[in-house]
Amino acid sequence: MSYKLSAITWCHHYSFELGKIDDMGLIDLYAKEGLGGIEFIMEHIKSFDKGHLLALKKRANDNGLEISAISPGNNFGNEKDKDNKSNLEYVKKGIDTAEIMGAANVRVFAGWPPQGKREELLPTAVKYMEEAALYAEKKGITLVLEPHNGGGFLPDSASSIKFIEDVNSPYVRLNLDTGNYLGHDKDPYEGLKNSMKYTLYCHLKVHTIDKSGKTSDFDLDKVFQVLSGADYRGWIALEYEGQEFLNGEKPEKSANEYEYFPVAVKKTKELIKKYY
Repeated sequence: MSYKLSAITWCHHYSFELGKIDDMGLIDLYAKEGLGGIEFIMEHIKSFDKGHLLALKKRANDNGLEISAISPGNNFGNEKDKDNKSNLEYVKKGIDTAEIMGAANVRVFAGWPPQGKREELLPTAVKYMEEAALYAEKKGITLVLEPHNGGGFLPDSASSIKFIEDVNSPYVRLNLDTGNYLGHDKDPYEGLKNSMKYTLYCHLKVHTIDKSGKTSDFDLDKVFQVLSGADYRGWIALEYEGQEFLNGEKPEKSANEYEYFPVAVKKTKELIKKYY
């Protein structure tokens, strides 16, 4: 059974915001940690000039990395049509960026509707995802849809699976974030298992982790039992978020990213070796 290990640049978003690292530096850092891929949040790409995107692609290739995904932070949960159209254009920009950089996947969201508007606006989110899928199909790129809590359309496995089935496109699959069903599915690991039939990409969520590799909130052994049990062969993109649980200002959170991201990578590699 094969696996591919990547990480999303959200792991270092405070460091990026503070100017401690740029897009080229993120490639170098992830290569240094022995990863095989990098997933770029679009806000972490310095320029969308084609020359710069190709330079990033070259830098990644020279370091043995693939661009596992491009990630626009879209929202199809707006009441105003013009806002959803603007988000659609942003997703298309992400698809174009992925095409230039050689990424096969674009991570997308269904969106976050205003409180009390979920049922009213859900068909609109499906419609815009269908439009995005048609554009992605022309480029041979798959949209990997991330379930998301915090008031989103898709807080649990049942709503996520139904959304995929409603869109009904082979160019829209799931990005299975292994932490986002927590608190919404009665058994989040069963939710992960039920979602595997549509899963093409995976965010391995790690919250706090100590130097021994002990993690909070999630049983990573159970997560890997689900992935390996389903013979999952896609990207496993680490998403370290321990910095979000640290009481402190941005410099302290950035320091946490540099200190504990390597620990999370090491733990992930140990789990891959154990289950793959």
